[in-house]
Amino acid sequence: MTGKPHRVDNMNEPPSDIIRLKETISELNDQIETLQYEKGQAVQNAVATAMSEIAQLRETIVAQREDQERIVYEKDRYFQEAIALRNSENNQLKAIAQEIRDEMERKAMEYERRMEEERSAFRGELKQLQDTLQVLRDRL
Repeated sequence: MTGKPHRVDNMNEPPSDIIRLKETISELNDQIETLQYEKGQAVQNAVATAMSEIAQLRETIVAQREDQERIVYEKDRYFQEAIALRNSENNQLKAIAQEIRDEMERKAMEYERRMEEERSAFRGELKQLQDTLQVLRDRL
């Protein structure tokens, strides 16, 4: 080795350089532990923040799904009501059309009955006139 050998005043005590190095190492270890602790705290805070944001996002998603389901349900209900109303109106229109048909048939039958009565009366009068004519011919 080159250089001066360290002079040791007291054999039981380590040299001051070693003491300072040990103190420096101890301080560095304390700083490392502090940094590791702070880093761990930062990671835990970041994880907690992320978990909170995830929970908020999940709540938002659930709320949006519920809104979407409500909208779909209301839309379906509206269409069902519209279809039921349309069917009811169709049934009413069919009933009205059937009533009109029935009335027309009744009137047609009444007209036919009257026409038959008129024909019968006409035939009766014609027969009576023919009989009268025959009687008058026979008298001549």
